[in-house]
Amino acid sequence: MASGSSLLIRRDTGTIDIRLEYRDQSQVIGLIGTLVIISTAVAFGFAIFWVDYTCNHVIGTLAAVEDSHPENYVRLEGENSNDSCDPTDLNFIPLVATKPITSGLRSGIKHLRARGGIWSCFRGFRMFLAFTSGGTVVGFLVPATIRIPIHFSIRLFLGQFVARMLFATWQMAWVHLVIADKSPRRSYRRMLGLRHWSRIAPAAALYNVLMCASFSIPLAARSFVGWTVTNVFAARGFKELLNALISILPGIFFLLVSIHARAIYTRVAASMLPEEDDPIVPFDRLFGGKTNLNMARGGDKLGLKDAWVTFERSARSRFFRTILKALAIEVALGVVGTILVMGEVFFMNSIR
Repeated sequence: MASGSSLLIRRDTGTIDIRLEYRDQSQVIGLIGTLVIISTAVAFGFAIFWVDYTCNHVIGTLAAVEDSHPENYVRLEGENSNDSCDPTDLNFIPLVATKPITSGLRSGIKHLRARGGIWSCFRGFRMFLAFTSGGTVVGFLVPATIRIPIHFSIRLFLGQFVARMLFATWQMAWVHLVIADKSPRRSYRRMLGLRHWSRIAPAAALYNVLMCASFSIPLAARSFVGWTVTNVFAARGFKELLNALISILPGIFFLLVSIHARAIYTRVAASMLPEEDDPIVPFDRLFGGKTNLNMARGGDKLGLKDAWVTFERSARSRFFRTILKALAIEVALGVVGTILVMGEVFFMNSIR
């Protein structure tokens, strides 16, 4: 009797040990799987962020101001970070002409690394973070303080527009940090005073109106479409298609309209680059005689029309290609990353 009881106890104890061991292994596998999923998402998220900032913002800004046919050019190989790309520099030695620096993303990245190392791809990031985060906070506070009974999309538009306009000089300082070489002055000391706000305001207003509209128009469209049309599509199984079409309106609007305004804003901001700051890409600081080198101190103002007219066709094409390539890479990374994460989640659920 005692031997039978001890046998049952040993069998039950063994079963419990096996179950505990299996549960421990399952927990370890689950923890490892969770870490793998998180690591994949973080890696692709950082890759998308790097492409967006370096290729879309930094190289895109350089492409908007670079001269397609500069009289003087700096080679990428063996260049010094203290070299000047300013065509007005008397000590500048003309070198062999070649393709523009921003003719491709690879050449643009190579040039940035040659100028300031690997972290040069994030040049101006602190100023970028300052005006974007500040604009985001103000953009949400303004709609919350508006008590007028208007549609939420209109309040959102007004909030974002006011916030962007308040930080217009900060964004102009970011353009200067991107296109100009390193300076012994700190970033905030390279900002132009508030008296220059009125000079950048027209270009900023044009760009910000289009950018804010690209975010608020889909919300308004979704509301104005009405429940009747939505129910018709839903009855036929096309509600998801309707929502998808409305959701991609910001991207379509951005590609068709706001890219042009972004180029104009960048060129107007670049025209106010202080004379003592040397650009890292060759560009016409006089903009075809529309400005002078003392513009940052109150010289002639570069108008919106002049900023576009002096933007020659080859430079426009190079600028648009840069933006479209960066956006295509971001979309591709997003799709591949989503597929991988979903595959990892499915695999982890199947082995549990």
